[in-house]
Amino acid sequence: MDYVFNCRDCGTVQIWTAKQQKWWYEIMQGNINSVAVRCRSCRKTEQQRKKQARDIHLSGLAEKHKQ
Repeated sequence: MDYVFNCRDCGTVQIWTAKQQKWWYEIMQGNINSVAVRCRSCRKTEQQRKKQARDIHLSGLAEKHKQ
């Protein structure tokens, strides 16, 4: 059954289709309690933000270990 939700970041109404859910739960073995909370574009933005934060953190650790 399709799942209708509002994107956590931009608030647009989105539909997480049954096909997408099947892929997430059965193929990717996603947590059975997880549901979609962000639209595709906001999800990409969040992934980039996390990658940038991780890169900054790791470069700081590398710098710390050089000393």
